[in-house]
Parts: sequence; structure tokens; C-alpha cells
Amino acid sequence: MDTITRADTLQGLTLDAGTALDLLTGAAIAAHSKADLPALNCINVSASEGILTAVATDRFRLIYGEIKLEGEGEGEGESAGDLNAINIPLADIKRITAAIKAVPKRELEKSTISLNRAGDILTVSVNAGFFGTSLSIQLEAGQKFPPFKHLFEGEPAAISELQLNADYLAAFAKVPSNGGGQHFIFTGDRKPIKVKINHDKINWRGLLMPMRQN
Repeated sequence: MDTITRADTLQGLTLDAGTALDLLTGAAIAAHSKADLPALNCINVSASEGILTAVATDRFRLIYGEIKLEGEGEGEGESAGDLNAINIPLADIKRITAAIKAVPKRELEKSTISLNRAGDILTVSVNAGFFGTSLSIQLEAGQKFPPFKHLFEGEPAAISELQLNADYLAAFAKVPSNGGGQHFIFTGDRKPIKVKINHDKINWRGLLMPMRQN
């Protein structure tokens, strides 16, 4: 179902800018890099019941992150809110992350970012004391992000060998983390490999598809 349908739809949320930067930077690693597939050349973002999620995939790997938002007044710079699933184009994601990176380092820890949607317009505001910027993003209707949650259902399985693309494998090391490496869970021959990455605020999960053996 198209989620961008009503011009009077008003939704929004706020979270700390540093966490938002990690979330968008990490998910963007798995996004399709070209505009020829607009439904994949994006990060799918949504929020419901105090959980903000961001996910991207290029069909060969997938990165999914969850953040628990605190209620208004309960957390530092975070407010729980709802946001119907939207696809933010990768080009606009780069604009958002550039705006956060432009915040002076001394201000970043106490800075926030707000996402406010009115119909098919998403306004992204970076608030950092005397420093601030606002971006307006046109959301495209009809670009449905593919279903993916069922791919995480596979159980661990023993396998004798597997062929992988080393470039895709290495990409998971670029996801913002607290260190400790990445945890890979094999689910069977020619089935997705599940990936877990440590982060103190983001629950990261990933998928890596094996290559067909020649």
C-alpha cells in the first residue's frame, strides 16, 4: 500500500544527531548505488511504538538498524513518534549525513536531528545550539521497499564450504560499531548469512547472500 497519500499527514520524531549519523551511514553501505532501481537506491525509514528503523539492500547484502526512542522528556534529545515507512533516496541521505558532519565536534554530543513529514514532503532539521540547518526532501510515491524480515528466520546450520564476494563481506566492517568484530551466522547452502554488529545504541542486523559456485 502506498504510504504517501494524504497531503495533511503530519508525523515526526527527534533523536540525537550522532546516533542518527551512525544509523544512516551504516544502512547506506548496503543501498543500491545507482538511480536505475529507485526502490533500492534509498534507505527505508520508519518509526512505530518507540522504535526507529532504517534498512537498505542492493539484493546481495542488507543492513538493518533499530533504535529505541525514549518518550518526550525521558531521554536526552530523543522523542518517541510515528513515521510511516518512507524511502529516502541515497542522494538525500548523503545530504543529511553531510549536514550532521558539518556540526562542530564540540556541539555534536548535544545536537539533535528532527524528521517531520507533511504529506509527501520530509523536512530534516539538524539542531546544534547556534548552528542549525534544514533540508526539504520530496518523497516519491509508489516505490515499495521489498519485504525482507522473513530472511532473518533461518536457523544456524553446518556447511562445508561457501563462496562469497570479498568486497561485500568487507563492507560490514564499515558499519559504525563499538568494535569486537562482526558475528556471522550461517544458515545453510545458498542461504543468507546473518550478521550481527555491536553498537551501544543501534541494534544492527545484516544479511549477506552467498555467490553461486562455478
